[in-house]
Amino acid sequence: MYVPVIYDGNDFYIPVTPFLDILNKSGLPIALVDSSEKFILTTAPLYNVNGLSVKNKVNGTIIEINTSKRFTKDVLAASITRGGWLNLTIAGALVDSLNMAESIMIKPVVRVRTIQSEESAQISFLLKSKVDDFEIETDDDHISIFLRTKMAENADKIKEMRRRWLLDTIVIDAGHGGKDAGAVGRGGLQEKTVTLDIAKKLGKLIQANMGIKVIYTRDEDVFVPLWKRTKFANDSGGMIFISIHANSVPGSPSVRGFETFLLRPGKTKDAIEVASRENAVIALEELYHNYEKLSNDKLIIATMAQSNFMKESEFLAAEIQRELDKVLTSPNRGVKQSGFHVLVGATMPNVLIEAGFLSNKNESKLLGQSRYRQKIAQAIFSALVNFKDKYENPLIGDN
Repeated sequence: MYVPVIYDGNDFYIPVTPFLDILNKSGLPIALVDSSEKFILTTAPLYNVNGLSVKNKVNGTIIEINTSKRFTKDVLAASITRGGWLNLTIAGALVDSLNMAESIMIKPVVRVRTIQSEESAQISFLLKSKVDDFEIETDDDHISIFLRTKMAENADKIKEMRRRWLLDTIVIDAGHGGKDAGAVGRGGLQEKTVTLDIAKKLGKLIQANMGIKVIYTRDEDVFVPLWKRTKFANDSGGMIFISIHANSVPGSPSVRGFETFLLRPGKTKDAIEVASRENAVIALEELYHNYEKLSNDKLIIATMAQSNFMKESEFLAAEIQRELDKVLTSPNRGVKQSGFHVLVGATMPNVLIEAGFLSNKNESKLLGQSRYRQKIAQAIFSALVNFKDKYENPLIGDN
């Protein structure tokens, strides 16, 4: 028999029997039913599942369900339907459905619904994206569902590659300095003066045109130990290390040209001699005994430690030679390899440039000219732009 709800202008009068049925089905605890007084007392429901939040992380999405007690994993059951619903059943749960419905959804979770039964509750989440895997963890005051997708995994890899190749800092090392003059050319032109000027010109080009931070191992005429140069580069977060030098073969004044070196055991007599001369500065250092002799086996070990960046170093060296060849009339002596202490320990692509021979009359005269040094700096800058185009821009284009 249908009995209507009556409203007298102030109060609602609800039929007791059907209302009790509704209360029983809702799970609301009934404290007292007094038919003689015609009223029902109920206590506030003791929800033990009372809210949720959705958070996107770099490696996926976390759905966190707030609880007032710890639910062990053995009372949980979860599955994903073909329609994209993630269903979580919790035995012994009493869910605050209203609070759940008012929770803010963040993609890939676009909707939530709840079903309460006498012995359990089901919370269902509609997912916008396909989930490859999920995990559930429980704590004293929440249940966490971790959603992982292939998209999230790929995003992690891309982000790591971008981080690795984002050229935000370049370290420029002006060879020699202070009490170490380096090679001395005709007319007294010192290598330390040439290298510092090229380094500064290169730094200005980078800062003005690439928006990249430039760090100098020295920006004035001071002595910096070789070991400090690469340590400084690593500590500063440098992404590329470029050491600039000028060559000299006093016994062969006709030798001229430019070349770029990588850290590897030297294969030619000339390369070994260049490394020996550049490494000779160690004798001027107070703690020179800290250096181990770069025997071939030790150099191979040092090279292996840098193997992650050898391919990139080779590309950069080749580009430097190619760009220098465009603007200089001196012979292109190519990319070579030898054991330079200043390159040992650099955890980034690194090269050492010999811009010309101070022992050659003509090249010494050219290296003494600011305009010529600007050409060298411009060529190195162009090589860095090519490097950036190859390793950084394709990744940025994935956005």
